[in-house]
Amino acid sequence: MRTARGRRVLARTVLLGAALSGVARSTIAAHPLAAVVLEDDGGRSWQLSELVGVPVLLVIADRTASAEASEWGRRLAATDAPLVPWRTDGKVAWLAVADLRRVPDYARDAARERMRAWEAGRSPGERKHSSPLLLDWNGQVAGPFDTERGRVLVVLVGTDGRILVQARGTATDAAVTQIQQTIATVVGR
Repeated sequence: MRTARGRRVLARTVLLGAALSGVARSTIAAHPLAAVVLEDDGGRSWQLSELVGVPVLLVIADRTASAEASEWGRRLAATDAPLVPWRTDGKVAWLAVADLRRVPDYARDAARERMRAWEAGRSPGERKHSSPLLLDWNGQVAGPFDTERGRVLVVLVGTDGRILVQARGTATDAAVTQIQQTIATVVGR
């Protein structure tokens, strides 16, 4: 009798473990950054799946919204928000993403050079708190977040992959404050 009961308990444990493992895998797969790999202007790969489970602030812009993105970057870097370029406990990872879906293959080298120039012009605060400019050639990030041509999109993604707050367009005082306040609640400051 004990062995039959022991086998039932073991079977239930195995099934529960498999179910929980499936839930964990589906949560990771459902996260908008789970399978994304982007490169920076130097060709270094950034595995965004490493950010699953931490809050992430994305600033996504195409070429025509680059001035708006620069303004967002300058203003966010000037806040006291706990922003860092990559995964750090108790902080929010800040990714700067260039939406380059509309760049044809033959123009990629020229676009990469423009991105290097833009990267060089970023403020010291942005460089300290944000990732290098990540190049999204295929819309791996820009597509799922439904970006608009010519408008910057700022999105705070929670640890579970849900969008906590977003702003489009110009970096107004109200929009920057809303992003900053939401970051504070996420990291418990």
